[in-house]
Amino acid sequence: MPVHNPMKSQSTHKQSRTTHGMNQLSSVTLIIPAYNDEETIGRLIDDSASLLSEVCEDYEIVVCNDGSRDGTLEVIRARAKQNPKVRVLNHEVNKGFGTTIRELYLSGSKDFVFSLPGDYQYAPKELLAMAQGLKTHDFVIGWRVNRNDPPRRKMQSLVYNFMLRVLYGHKHKDVNSIKLFRRAILDKINLRSQTPFVDAELCIRSERAGFKVVEIPIDHLPRLTQGASGGKFSVIWETFSDLFKMRSTF
Repeated sequence: MPVHNPMKSQSTHKQSRTTHGMNQLSSVTLIIPAYNDEETIGRLIDDSASLLSEVCEDYEIVVCNDGSRDGTLEVIRARAKQNPKVRVLNHEVNKGFGTTIRELYLSGSKDFVFSLPGDYQYAPKELLAMAQGLKTHDFVIGWRVNRNDPPRRKMQSLVYNFMLRVLYGHKHKDVNSIKLFRRAILDKINLRSQTPFVDAELCIRSERAGFKVVEIPIDHLPRLTQGASGGKFSVIWETFSDLFKMRSTF
């Protein structure tokens, strides 16, 4: 009967991190905003935990249920009972993506923050590609080269990113995509927006504070649920409103 050798196991894990080029990830906080994602959130948490346990020495998964009307919260709480590294935040009523993601950005305790939405349009494995950018940069944006969204959403994004370029000189193409960045950045900047503009604000303030930002191509999967509200007129209006109002705070 083979004898388990803990030193060999540790060596294997270290070799796995090195193989993936992940040895720079000392610890990671994965943040997940979830809204009506009952069908996908459990698998996302499971797959993320499996990956993180292989590629970094320490991790936590912070999931915020933003007033979901389905069984999303129950699924998240069940995963938290199974895995002590899963932490649950809950909004009794829907507060919107901007407020939720801002709260999540500020909730982490590890060296790096990685974001994924609860609808599983991004696979956890994108962390492997994005971590390569940390060798030379402080902040990595996942660029959806082949975006699996309706034409209207794509057009809204093109206009929004064009306006960011005109008004703020922000040159990146996909500011509202997933992100991987050093948590220390949040000690140097002050996020003020409570709308989805906070994603752009985070990137712009980071760059203006002297941190190096890069975009890395990633895959974008077809949507499996209808939980996201980013295409609603009210959400678009408040985001574009902040786009103009926040200029005076930079």
